[in-house]
Amino acid sequence: MSQDTINAITMGAIALPTMFLVICVFMIATTALHKAFPA
Repeated sequence: MSQDTINAITMGAIALPTMFLVICVFMIATTALHKAFPA
């Protein structure tokens, strides 16, 4: 495999878990806010 392909795979391996982590943080923050300030 070429270096570009390896770089692309590495970027994907780092970006996907990071994206899931950010989404989980937003979900937890939203839940916490709803508990703190019930509509």
